[in-house]
Amino acid sequence: MREEEAMSNEKGGTVECGQAISLTQRSARRRDYEMRTAERTLGWLRWRPGRRSVAQAEGRGIGLVELAARRRRVVVDRADGAEPLATVDRERGGSVIHAIEGHALRWEKTARGNHWTIRDQDGTLLSIAASQGLIRSSVQISVERTMPEQTAVLLCLIGGYLALSELRYKADLATAAAATAAASGG
Repeated sequence: MREEEAMSNEKGGTVECGQAISLTQRSARRRDYEMRTAERTLGWLRWRPGRRSVAQAEGRGIGLVELAARRRRVVVDRADGAEPLATVDRERGGSVIHAIEGHALRWEKTARGNHWTIRDQDGTLLSIAASQGLIRSSVQISVERTMPEQTAVLLCLIGGYLALSELRYKADLATAAAATAAASGG
């Protein structure tokens, strides 16, 4: 069975507190990221060429999904067109993640730079740090609480999408500012 088929069909397992998960850009030319622990691949996240707000992803236990920003909301849809798997509503001070099977979670900026957390009423579930190099970007995720692997994979894909979208937005702003400064001669 191909690894991608295994990601769609595999269920079970847990992700332990303290485990590190990374989203690493595979190629400098494409926004294509592999999500993995030290031991194995958990999934991938890929933006469609020419589409800044739409990405496809696949993860262990959740299968193929599409993440799309629509106004002040991100929707995570299953490839089969069924009910959305999750939504993220942008609000003042952060965002609220509504996973279909769970309660509301918060996406919050935690510090200077590119650091966020996903929290519930009991505390932090995941800590996320994104970095942008000259030609590649990546996301490092620290699991703060043991949870089912399927839940961790979904939240890591959502967190990765939000963090990498924010990095892209900041890079676009910096490019626009540089172009404006160059055009004005200063």
